[in-house]
Amino acid sequence: MCLLTCCTKKGKPTESPHGHLKHRIQQAFLLRGSYDFLTVEAYQLWLEQVVHQHNRRNAKAIDIEKLVLQPLPTYKTASYTILPVRVSSSSTIQVRSSLYSVPARLIGATLQIHLYDDRLSCYLGGVQVAELSRVYGNRKKKRAKNIDYRHVIDSLVKKPMAFFHSQIRDALLPNAQYQEIWQVVKSRLPSREASRLMVGILYIAAKINCETALGDQVTELLQAGELPLLCELNQFWGVKEAPHYSPAIVVTQHTLESYNQLIPVRGEAGHAIH
Repeated sequence: MCLLTCCTKKGKPTESPHGHLKHRIQQAFLLRGSYDFLTVEAYQLWLEQVVHQHNRRNAKAIDIEKLVLQPLPTYKTASYTILPVRVSSSSTIQVRSSLYSVPARLIGATLQIHLYDDRLSCYLGGVQVAELSRVYGNRKKKRAKNIDYRHVIDSLVKKPMAFFHSQIRDALLPNAQYQEIWQVVKSRLPSREASRLMVGILYIAAKINCETALGDQVTELLQAGELPLLCELNQFWGVKEAPHYSPAIVVTQHTLESYNQLIPVRGEAGHAIH
């Protein structure tokens, strides 16, 4: 964490208000001309450079202050907040107005969430069962989502139409390429067949860990005017067992006459013959 220090006119070091730090960073952004960074680590390094540049002006006063500082505590203090959260039937949890998915095996359980500024550590009892990147909403989208289709794909593959009707369907698609694939598949196939194909594609991506390559392959087929066949995709990627869909149950209605055989036949003496 960056620490910004400043000095008074008399040269005595004082702690700068938080707003001062935010203002200085904002000015640095304006000089930089962009808010975009390739990685979080690159952003943190840039912040450290901005703070270090300011602190160099007060280096002598800081060195004097260091001489009277007390040793740091032996153990770190807790830098997280503990929240009990119950996993919903859709395998999601809501933490601070943001929605997260967790493995489907945790449905119905109450998790102890260790909420950090950048992640969530999820515990069931004393065992850590998941670690998720924390997401934040903004003014336009107050409720952020961090949904991983891998958490629920084994359940979806048994009931593909659950994907079609899911309120987090768009969030289950990992990126813009898969969202475009879904739009094309949905426009060319009935809803049930489209859902089975899309869930089958996600199943392969999850099991073989080939999300990018599979997305490119399916996109090429769709651009050529072809619909991918799930059996061919399974064979290409070496998925030995095709996704298990719930079989369609066909009920045959018996004719009324067939129930006559249940009526006992009476003999000449009037006794029922079974």
